[in-house]
Amino acid sequence: MTPETLKLAIREAQRFIAIAENVPIETIGKNSYIKNPCKEAAACKRASMDLTRSLANMRKTSWGEK
Repeated sequence: MTPETLKLAIREAQRFIAIAENVPIETIGKNSYIKNPCKEAAACKRASMDLTRSLANMRKTSWGEK
């Protein structure tokens, strides 16, 4: 892990949270679901994939590596 990979992972996590908070959730009775397909849900999935990749890169590198 390098400071750069850590900072990138933090940025991607913040981006994911910001996008995920805007995904419309609809409730019918006791059931909740995400309206799909919608552009917000698609953006959330993309941000999730980007976050996963940045976390994997963070785990691959050591503090002494670049």
